[in-house]
Amino acid sequence: MKPRVLHLITVYNGRAFVPRAIKSAMRMEKSVADVDVLVLDDASPEPGWSQELENICDDLGAQYYCTPHNLGIPRNCSLGLATAVRKNYDYVTINNSDVIFPRNLINMMIEACQGDRVGSVTAWSNNVSIYSLPNVDPDRYLASQETVDFLSEQLATKFGSSVIDVPAGISFCIMMPVDVVRTVGVMDPVFGRGYCEETDWSLRSLAMGYRLCLAPGTFVYHQGRGSNLAAGLVSGAHTTVPENEAIIDQRYPEFRNQCDAFEKSGIMPRYKTEAIDYLLQEAAERTGYSIVPGWDVCPKGVSEEAMRVEVHTEGQAHLRYFYAGFEQVWPFNETNMLSEPIRRFGVNKLRYNAFDQAMGGTAQLGTGYPLEVW
Repeated sequence: MKPRVLHLITVYNGRAFVPRAIKSAMRMEKSVADVDVLVLDDASPEPGWSQELENICDDLGAQYYCTPHNLGIPRNCSLGLATAVRKNYDYVTINNSDVIFPRNLINMMIEACQGDRVGSVTAWSNNVSIYSLPNVDPDRYLASQETVDFLSEQLATKFGSSVIDVPAGISFCIMMPVDVVRTVGVMDPVFGRGYCEETDWSLRSLAMGYRLCLAPGTFVYHQGRGSNLAAGLVSGAHTTVPENEAIIDQRYPEFRNQCDAFEKSGIMPRYKTEAIDYLLQEAAERTGYSIVPGWDVCPKGVSEEAMRVEVHTEGQAHLRYFYAGFEQVWPFNETNMLSEPIRRFGVNKLRYNAFDQAMGGTAQLGTGYPLEVW
């Protein structure tokens, strides 16, 4: 018998992005587990939105519940966790509503949960606190279902069900075995309308001997702050609630030091470099690649969607490998700097070379570096 997963999406307003999240959730693969999607509407005050949201859920086949009055994020999450316990689900996920889920999410998250004493698994994303996989403009490059599916599939191939032990989980997209929830409990209502409640839950579970893990074999697009801005939790440049941060500092005085130690360990930079290396390689294999000057990165005939290698000669000369907002920058010190991308991606996948000469020979840039022509 397949395990059962309750996939919670917490909602408060968000008409502009919530339907996209629900649609992506309803198309997730169910080959490994039976998945029920439950949308928890925390009494959204936007006129007509709750009725519209209920209709969307009915049309897509998602479950829907609207609280009689606003609970705040911690209590709304606890409502979902308690439902998972009461109805004997095997796993429960808590998710923001400003996200796009990949097709393989549940399959990969369940695999990641199989490790010894795993208490929670957070998905990888462009916007997941100190664990983020950096992207220069995620809202521009990543906010499509096709892109999210591709990225998550490639990362699953690269990293599989491996996990990274981290200082805390992030509930923008987190999976918990329900047996762990039974032991640890639900979110603490002291965190009011929200922020830091999942940090408190994580550290409580850690104190009970459970591991907190990140799954690099997944990728969920996260708009970031969208759901919290819609809820009025933060505004402007604010990214958290100081009063709730103070509760964490009082309860767990070593937590900040643990986060600092994790950041200094070099674990995440290594994984991020490996991930971006692999994504660039797979993008070149999938769409081919172009070699272009840094001042004209999309010449006529070069798709902005494809992988490219930009040649920059201003300042310290360097190559910028770029795909879908993911980048790597490498200074060059060879006479023929274009030999490196050719070696890396192959000549057969080279779709366009801005330095090619109709008559053959060698193209020259302003700095005098000779560029081999193929």
